[in-house]
Amino acid sequence: MIKSRIDTIEIQSRTLGKTMAVTIYVPTNFCEGLPVLYFMHGRSGDESIIHALDIQTVADRMIADGRMKPMLIVCPRMEDALGLGAFEDYFFNEVMPIVEKQYKTSVRCIGGVSAGGFIALNYAFRHPYLFERVGGHMPAIEDVLDDDDLHYFGTSEQWKANNPLFLVQKCTLPSTMEIYLDAGSEDEGGFYRGCAQLAERLAVRGVLVQNHLNEGHHTIDYIKAHLEEYLMFYAK
Repeated sequence: MIKSRIDTIEIQSRTLGKTMAVTIYVPTNFCEGLPVLYFMHGRSGDESIIHALDIQTVADRMIADGRMKPMLIVCPRMEDALGLGAFEDYFFNEVMPIVEKQYKTSVRCIGGVSAGGFIALNYAFRHPYLFERVGGHMPAIEDVLDDDDLHYFGTSEQWKANNPLFLVQKCTLPSTMEIYLDAGSEDEGGFYRGCAQLAERLAVRGVLVQNHLNEGHHTIDYIKAHLEEYLMFYAK
């Protein structure tokens, strides 16, 4: 038996002009052709989210119990940029090709927590035929632009152009795409409201979506409490 492991690769990014780290969960008895989950950290996080959530232990247990099919889980460093601009180019033109060439992956999923949930939904709606399943876990989606967030976008028009709540009204999503949304009922950002709005707009368009309102706050402990549910969704 070849045990599971966490790989760390460093990408010399031409797009960003610096070295960027990516952590990757490789399951027990790894073989080519496995699905891959790109899992995005929050605004103050980095690729070490794979350790903070103890993804290796949780995924190993679930695979051994038959509750999850083996898959790669990739956590790229995205810094505090909401995945916009050059970071989007970096992800699609460097992270994905490098990972998928090295590990010979098959279908793709994308998800994330907080700001990472915003990134995942934004990318999936603007590149809809690249991802099979999509998740936003306490995702930072709002229907009003916060003044503190304006510097990420530059203009309100750019905010709208990248906001999943507005993107969903004009993009065409494949009938096979599945979307998972969730947030805590005491989420300090009130992101459960954005989840409810987005779920309603997706359902109207006939998209397969599930939205979960759970107990909890906007914390890493909330994500830990529901990690198994997320992995069952992505790796079913």
